[in-house]
Amino acid sequence: MASTVTPFAFRIPATTANLGPGFGVLGIALELWLEFAVGQGEDMLEVRRLDAALEAPRDLRHDPIARGIRAASEGFGIKVPAGMVVEVRGDVPRGCGLGTNTAELAAGIQLACRFAKDAPSLDERLTLLVAIGGDPAHGGAALRGGLTAAVPCHRHPHEDVWRTLNLPISPVWRFVVVAPDVALGTADVHRVVPATVPSSVAQHNAGRIIGLVEALAHGDHDLLRECLFDETHVPFRMRLAPGMPEAARVGRDAGAAGVTISGHGPALLAFAGSDPDARKIADAMIAAFAAHGITSRAEVARAAPRF
Repeated sequence: MASTVTPFAFRIPATTANLGPGFGVLGIALELWLEFAVGQGEDMLEVRRLDAALEAPRDLRHDPIARGIRAASEGFGIKVPAGMVVEVRGDVPRGCGLGTNTAELAAGIQLACRFAKDAPSLDERLTLLVAIGGDPAHGGAALRGGLTAAVPCHRHPHEDVWRTLNLPISPVWRFVVVAPDVALGTADVHRVVPATVPSSVAQHNAGRIIGLVEALAHGDHDLLRECLFDETHVPFRMRLAPGMPEAARVGRDAGAAGVTISGHGPALLAFAGSDPDARKIADAMIAAFAAHGITSRAEVARAAPRF
């Protein structure tokens, strides 16, 4: 007799990652959500996206939710019912650096783990997520909420595992995400980042990460402004879309403690200390993109709570 599925729902936050020098390490879960409803289906998995202009079903071999389910089923030895319908809702811009692909991989893993007799740890889930192509910084925040650091831990020559650390974050912060209507190719996003950096740059970035974590914990605008500077990926990715450098500049002029690229971009992330400041910053950055003939969308969010 085939297994039946008792309907359930859960959600995964959109995330902003890297945060300047925290390349591949730091992530913040935002109070912008992708919601997943799971119910009984026929004899196979069906994924319905009701939140985006992706109306045609994806090939399940490549669908991130299906890939996450398969990976968790095989990697953790979980027996997942074959007949399920997964509906996805939300109001999160896709393909702009808010971690939606990683969120859907994480959703598949989280869904499968609902059927586990012995639930894998969140660190085991993050390690699996990275192994199937998820971004560690986005993934840590998506799985744990709040501000996280995704830490690669070397155990022996053939095993690297990932751990997530919850870090304190001040409630004063407002996060302004401005997403221009510009499509960036994944290959271009990765191609422009240098394969190596001078040792002095690595040293400076390591120090700035520590300062940035301190600034986020205590709401210290001055320290954040000084430590958000990055030399490893931000200057190169800022060249990929018209208007990005100008929008970042006017955001800072409008009162942002700092502006950087969210994830792989092209969305920009600005740090504000209040809701009125956040709206002023968002309007200024939208106008800067408009001056280049580019429409954009702004979201103002707080950090999602820890799970």
